[in-house]
Amino acid sequence: MNPFMAPHQRRRMRIALSWLLVSLVLAAVFLAYAQPALMQQLSEQLWACF
Repeated sequence: MNPFMAPHQRRRMRIALSWLLVSLVLAAVFLAYAQPALMQQLSEQLWACF
């Protein structure tokens, strides 16, 4: 970020980047659940822990 930006601009930029990060994480989770083989493998690995 530019150190010469006004405080309100920095805050808006931080909020926008936070929303972008949240959206990317949610998209990654959705894509992971869209692949049943991956979900089955992860559930089997989790079950093997017990």
